[in-house]
Amino acid sequence: MQPLRVEDIAARISRWAPQGPQGPLTLEIYPTLTCNLDCRFCDTTDRHRKPVAELSRERLLGIIDEAAELGVRRVFVLGGGEPLVRKDCPDLLRRVKDRGMEGILTTNGTLLGPVLAAQLVETAWDEVHLSVDGPTPEIHDYLRGQAGAFRKTVRAACRLRVMRDQAGASTPRLAIHMVLTRENWRLLPEMVDLTQALGAFRLDVDALVAYRPEQLAHKLLPEEAAAVPEVAARALARAEALGIQSTLAHLLDPSRLDRGQTQVPIPTQPGLGGAPCLKAWHYLVVQADGKTSPCCVLAGQGGSAADQPLAQVWQQDPFLQSVRSGMLDKQPLARCKECSWNILGHEAVIRQALNALEPA
Repeated sequence: MQPLRVEDIAARISRWAPQGPQGPLTLEIYPTLTCNLDCRFCDTTDRHRKPVAELSRERLLGIIDEAAELGVRRVFVLGGGEPLVRKDCPDLLRRVKDRGMEGILTTNGTLLGPVLAAQLVETAWDEVHLSVDGPTPEIHDYLRGQAGAFRKTVRAACRLRVMRDQAGASTPRLAIHMVLTRENWRLLPEMVDLTQALGAFRLDVDALVAYRPEQLAHKLLPEEAAAVPEVAARALARAEALGIQSTLAHLLDPSRLDRGQTQVPIPTQPGLGGAPCLKAWHYLVVQADGKTSPCCVLAGQGGSAADQPLAQVWQQDPFLQSVRSGMLDKQPLARCKECSWNILGHEAVIRQALNALEPA
């Protein structure tokens, strides 16, 4: 199946009004909240607790099957923790490809061994997004809370790239994801160089979400935030010269670096074409316990797919319905202030494509 395009999303959303509810195009699923690392800035407080009410292997696979029946085209497998902590995660990944869907895995890479790497190449898994928070072992390992984490992640990236190239395959493609902190913001150009060295096609940088004191210790100071655009501009120029895609352009505006105070743009158009966010019409998140939401920011606030069909959640869940109504009324939820500009920027492109479909 071809990668999901913005135009595909816009076309599916456009059919809601004349035809009624349409299935989501993207499923984001969290096999677990447990993690093998101890990231200093992580906002998942239960990442080191024993799993509670996690979906069974059978239900996870069933959700993938139901997603395919709903018309889902792309599945993100990630976690409030590390998805590969679950020993049955490879079964989940294989089911995604067996059902003909595009697959994207987000992982810290430390548990991505040769057996899984071979599976990803053999099944034509589409993308692996590696979480890397610094261009050196000192910075990355400090932020990730485990000595040797950088070496393991880089080794996994290199192994996967070599196995892919030896097979003469074009996938999985690699991308790098970084969270911007006080420790790494000056090194954005070096992160671009690391992205190139690992053979990754894109560098995604997200602002930090900080609630607790231990997270706030890594939040940029005002003077640091003011200095980020100059560093980001150099990194962006470097990325463009190397042909690397990135989200660095969002860092050129220092007001976009505080995810707790994001001002969600309110479009002027009526109807769906003017909804501040369209995710509730094309995107579904399923947490490790089955609870749902239309995005990661609102994770776990909707009904559960643990004990009801995915289609029922998508079409009838009161929380999803309330989010849709609020967006049509141009009233985002309070927590939408925590949204990433990477997400808002993508939603703006979808909205533009949607409005282009409207008759003149």
